[in-house]
Amino acid sequence: MMNNDNSITVETKLFGFIAEEAHSNRFSSMMNKLFKADGINAMVIPMNIRPDDVVFTISQMRHSKLSGAVIGSEYQVEALSLVDSASEFAQEQGLVDLITIENNELSGDLIMPRALEQYAEREDFKDDIALRSLSRYFYDLIRGDKE
Repeated sequence: MMNNDNSITVETKLFGFIAEEAHSNRFSSMMNKLFKADGINAMVIPMNIRPDDVVFTISQMRHSKLSGAVIGSEYQVEALSLVDSASEFAQEQGLVDLITIENNELSGDLIMPRALEQYAEREDFKDDIALRSLSRYFYDLIRGDKE
């Protein structure tokens, strides 16, 4: 995008972390530290969403400034029914933990099992392996390092 002074600006990729207790979960903090350390123009914002509001929140994401959202475990089954399309793996498992938005369409995927498979054997993942693996895998997806 060009500014009036002919300089180019890069838009920040903005992702939500949708969970009932998102603010008390370390996922957003971990992701933002990874992004900042590598100078990646992306950010994850924690979104505390009550069960009564999750359908509205996810449905309205298609018209938001978000690039997508990571979905907390308590909403992953419901999220599958709210996306326009879902990966074959997400459909087989019956849940979605990542929603991406492109052209106002919500696409669902299931990335936690792949994250655990990718990072579970690493020596530097001894504590909080699920959270750390998900964070690392999501980070790699945003950077374009994973398919």
